[in-house]
Amino acid sequence: MRTSFQLSSSLTLAHKWILPACFLLGWPLWVWSALRGPSGEWIGAIFWSVVCVFWLIWSRPIQLVTYEGDHFIISNYITSRRVPVAHLASVTENFSLRPPTITLHFEPSTPFGKSVRIIPPAQGLFIFDRKCFDEVAAFLRSLVNDRERL
Repeated sequence: MRTSFQLSSSLTLAHKWILPACFLLGWPLWVWSALRGPSGEWIGAIFWSVVCVFWLIWSRPIQLVTYEGDHFIISNYITSRRVPVAHLASVTENFSLRPPTITLHFEPSTPFGKSVRIIPPAQGLFIFDRKCFDEVAAFLRSLVNDRERL
């Protein structure tokens, strides 16, 4: 078994911070356009607002996760915390999302919450590699199974 394993995509930063920031920066333009234009312009501003709220809620649990020995190193790019692998309770996979994600459920809660969402390597803005996704998911399931055997 590897001693260090990168579980998150190199594009995690883009999904966690850059894309939500771009949507938020575009929001004032939609509102300004709606204020200056006919009443139909508000439909675009309202739609953009809903997308911004959705994107913020969706990206909040995304974290950068690395496996090292008997700990996960979880980072939100501002702080980084070590969490024992023994705290991993379950894993939920969702390949139907774009990008595909894996949610790690911890018991007890981590400093980032009970659930941490990762985007596995080789998953990006327009790249979706099922083989890499399955490899990371199988590795995480094996960690959960090892914990349950103890």
